[in-house]
Amino acid sequence: MKVSERVYAGAAVAAGVVVLVVVLRYGGAIQPEIPGLPTAGPITVWGLPLVRLLADMCALACVGTLTAAALAPAGSPEAGRCARAAGRWALGWAFAAALGYLATLSDLIPLPAVNLLTSPDMLEFGLSIPQTQALLLVAGVALVVAVSAGAPVPARLAVAVFGLLPPAYVGHAASAGDHDIAISALMAHLVPVSVWVGGLAAVLVHFRRSPDLPVVLPRFSAVALCCFAAVAVSGVASAWVRLGTPSDLWRTGYGQLLLAKAAALVLLGLFGWNHRRHTVAGIADRGVRRTFVRLAFGEVTVMAAAIGLAVGLSRTPPPPGAGGGHDHLVLEYTLAPFSPSALVTEVRLDPAILLLLALPAAGYWAGVRRVPGWPVSRTLAFSAGLAAAALVLLGGVGGYARAMLSVHALQHTVLAVVAPYLLCLGAPLTLAAEATAMSPESWRLPRLRSLMIAYPVAFVLLYVTPWLPWSLSGYAPHVLTEFLFLGLGLVVFWVLAGVDPLPRPVPWAARARLLAVVAAVHVVLGAYLILGPRVGGAWFELAAPPGVPDVPGDQRLAGAVALLLPLTALAVLAVRMAWLRMDALARVR
Repeated sequence: MKVSERVYAGAAVAAGVVVLVVVLRYGGAIQPEIPGLPTAGPITVWGLPLVRLLADMCALACVGTLTAAALAPAGSPEAGRCARAAGRWALGWAFAAALGYLATLSDLIPLPAVNLLTSPDMLEFGLSIPQTQALLLVAGVALVVAVSAGAPVPARLAVAVFGLLPPAYVGHAASAGDHDIAISALMAHLVPVSVWVGGLAAVLVHFRRSPDLPVVLPRFSAVALCCFAAVAVSGVASAWVRLGTPSDLWRTGYGQLLLAKAAALVLLGLFGWNHRRHTVAGIADRGVRRTFVRLAFGEVTVMAAAIGLAVGLSRTPPPPGAGGGHDHLVLEYTLAPFSPSALVTEVRLDPAILLLLALPAAGYWAGVRRVPGWPVSRTLAFSAGLAAAALVLLGGVGGYARAMLSVHALQHTVLAVVAPYLLCLGAPLTLAAEATAMSPESWRLPRLRSLMIAYPVAFVLLYVTPWLPWSLSGYAPHVLTEFLFLGLGLVVFWVLAGVDPLPRPVPWAARARLLAVVAAVHVVLGAYLILGPRVGGAWFELAAPPGVPDVPGDQRLAGAVALLLPLTALAVLAVRMAWLRMDALARVR
């Protein structure tokens, strides 16, 4: 069987699973119309799942071909073919998203799709519905990927991955009780699935006969292992917030589809185990390569069936009463009454953040194993930095940070100052250079003057403009804001810590000026929160949990936290910088 025929066979399997799920869902026929009530009609009922399958397939292929291109060695001709193929898949993705807009609007109104095409006013109505708004955004992102053929592959891949996320806000996750965790689990599920499934298909189609396969396959095998773990963790978290009791797994159609997907994941794990044991190491041999191709085609077929189950799952409502909402009017989850002990005892295991923290931890420990004699103190510092970030993101601090300014200041200070300082003391760039023979000259460092401007401007914009209440109003804005300040802190403390080598020398006087700017920012911020006007508008009045009687007093406490905690860390850093300076002068003498 030719490659194209096998690919079509995999797509036929996925389509067959979708049709089977729709048949079981609707009893094998369209429900009879009730006189006087509108109906979407058979075209929408049968066409919407197939359109979603088409969109999912094109999205997977687009992300997968870009992943394969990113994993290919420099100058590989197959990498160029993957990049061009990604543009074609992106066009198909945009077209499928546009069809999905029409079919979804037909399903929601409900009105037959043919009638919608003849009614511009009804088509325009979709601009005000979240589900169809998300599809329009996806179509726009896919078009950007399609027309940006000359852009760097990592940039196109990042844009394509972003295009996977908007539907996460409008599916079953939007109605879950723990709305933020449900969204996080879905995002942590969609991205690794797309990289894993689409990447394997791209490697199979574009690299099976390439001399670069012995280079690409081991790289992809490591990526696939991480994706498998991410899919398993996020899948469990997603089921946890949607099912009321374990018996819902076998008593409801939603649970039965989850069990079928879990069985497919176990089968895919067995495929991956066979790959790592029998084909990855010896892929240069022609016989092993044929074995890899056969195993990979079987794996892609199972993946296609799993995608069909996922599409059917998106058309199946969760069990009634299983995490169907929350009592809080502003937040996306319910908070227990506040007490200082709740910052430690409350736990909110966010799957996406958990995986984002696990990746650098796994990479650092892999580097430690490859570099003999790596200092234990650096490993402890890096681990402490990750632990500090995990404590304020996954514990009670992460839950209350969106409702109390004092807790938000604690989380924000740890992510912007404490965690970056500890992570930079772990010298991760030095470890990466020694483990991979990477040259420090290839790294890029912003101009010191730009850092001195960007650091205070970011804090001013957050606390003086409407950025703060906007960042607290939703899961994605909050996570993006916190990781933005974490990244800014990493760049600043890369310069200040002086542990990792810099691509160009930075004088001690310049470092001292940067340290003074950072300290001044936190002094001014603390004073502003203690003595200045209310920040955050009415947000904290609405979001405050029980146990917080004095919102203005909580802001003064936030000012004390924003002042004392970073200044303590910066004082330790200043002492260390002075000691290093004196040691350097002593060596010169």
